[in-house]
Amino acid sequence: MPFIGGRLWIDLLNTTPLDAAQRPIDLIGTPDGFAAWIAAAGLELSAKADSEGALRDLRRTLRSEFELLRAGGPVSDATIADINALLRSVHVSLSLTRSQEGVKVVEMIAADPVGYVAEDFSRFACDFEPARLKHCSSPTCSMVFYDAGKNNTRRWCTMSICGNRDKVARFRSRKAATG
Repeated sequence: MPFIGGRLWIDLLNTTPLDAAQRPIDLIGTPDGFAAWIAAAGLELSAKADSEGALRDLRRTLRSEFELLRAGGPVSDATIADINALLRSVHVSLSLTRSQEGVKVVEMIAADPVGYVAEDFSRFACDFEPARLKHCSSPTCSMVFYDAGKNNTRRWCTMSICGNRDKVARFRSRKAATG
């Protein structure tokens, strides 16, 4: 389960990849899949019984929001209300600690997995470039990502998978055309 989105909330969107028949697979649709994604994300499982369903609901909301933001639109009022409701369960504590530069403020966040994703989206929505929200260029891939590269030229979810497949396909096409 690759985390290639560049942000936790975008990686949540990528939990519905396409199978060989171009049908979506829900990687968090089972308790084991949900637990595996939570562990891979470095989050802790919540004791809340509705965490799985709440995370899938949030994924659905953020999927449409991704497309809206990518088109340059504002965050929808409904999403703001949904995110605010989830953020109420997020607890932030600050502490002052020594650093090489003197002192700094360290922020500690305590939340269930849904709260962490909501917190990540809320910070992202305040400062991002719509042109950097992208779909993988592979026609058989459903992954999305935020291109944080300096030149904003990333085309594939991963160069090692979709990028390589595309380059091999173009090479074979050129080779077949030349005989």
